[in-house]
Amino acid sequence: MSFSKRTSWQRQSNKPTILREHLIAQGRSIADLTISNPTDCGFDYSGILPPLANTNVLTYNPDPHGLLQARQAVVRYYQEKNIQLDPKNIFLTANSSEAYSHIFKLLCDVGNAVLVPRPSYPLFDYLAQLSDVRLVDYDLCYDGEWHIDLVSLKNSIRDEHGGIKAIVLVNPHNPTGMFLKKDEYASIIEIANSFKLALIVDEVFIDYPFTDDAKRLYSTAGEKNVLTFTLNGISKACGLPQMKLGWIVVGGQPDNVCETIARLEIICDTYLSVSTPIQVSLAGLFDAGIIIRRQIRDRVLANYMFLKNIIGLNNPCSLLHIEGGWSAVLRIPHIKSDEQWSLELLENKSIYVHPGYFFDFDNKGYLVLSLLVKESAFQNTIGDLIEYIKKF
Repeated sequence: MSFSKRTSWQRQSNKPTILREHLIAQGRSIADLTISNPTDCGFDYSGILPPLANTNVLTYNPDPHGLLQARQAVVRYYQEKNIQLDPKNIFLTANSSEAYSHIFKLLCDVGNAVLVPRPSYPLFDYLAQLSDVRLVDYDLCYDGEWHIDLVSLKNSIRDEHGGIKAIVLVNPHNPTGMFLKKDEYASIIEIANSFKLALIVDEVFIDYPFTDDAKRLYSTAGEKNVLTFTLNGISKACGLPQMKLGWIVVGGQPDNVCETIARLEIICDTYLSVSTPIQVSLAGLFDAGIIIRRQIRDRVLANYMFLKNIIGLNNPCSLLHIEGGWSAVLRIPHIKSDEQWSLELLENKSIYVHPGYFFDFDNKGYLVLSLLVKESAFQNTIGDLIEYIKKF
């Protein structure tokens, strides 16, 4: 299975969103299967208030890395994963989007490129444009489970004749739920070293695997062999997108890391975007986030298992294999475009889903669903969705 780059009209198409707003204005109740904000999904957030009641939030002592006590909280987060880090290798950011922007500024001159996977999340397009960076695709392939197409990766690098500065990896990938495998990652390290490329590894969904897998790479934090920027944050790790705190972990060979840290300090010192109250509260927010994360994990796994069971065999829909994350990808009959399916589901069943091209599935026949929706609402809506598709 291959996926081609989406066209410009597909990038800009927002017909499902326009129709949804129109129907809501008419008083129609819409079942939203695109929701990605956990604070809107009925989880218990009562534990986040006590950590914020700290008089130290009134003191301002800026540090380009972020406050040491906050970085030490990030170190403890990784210690629980049996990964040992030095706080000096950590930079706090407002979110992963800012982290990408900082790294693009660090690595790229105007017109340079970074490699990104496809399918992929559309945010990369906007971040690259704002940083005057070009995106070059490499493919993910599906043969019952998702893999990085290493031949595509190498070919994309060679075709650019030295214009590429970094490979973006998303672990686990959004929306496919694909985790990097250790052997796959070893090959990518060889490629990166061969072409003198950095790795930018987005791990914001790393805490949401559905099962254990000994073949899986759980984190690149602490990488020693190639310049690596590992991204994460409490938006997903603690289900707290409103708190606006992410981080970059710089890894690689010592000399390269030291030079990179010195340069990244200048960029981060220019912005100092992370608020003091969130940094002071971070250790407590991590503690509260354990409970929130457990709720989210239970919800998405329950919805995934329901989806897997209800689709079963002899169904015009099929569920692509998912290893983790918050999303599911449905393969549906490609007798019409994904956008047309999305519009018809809205108009006829009041169900709002993402068409596949939103995530760079250019081939017809894919819908992307959020697994964050409350179980009862999810089950009722999925039943209606499948029954509608069966009619065709």
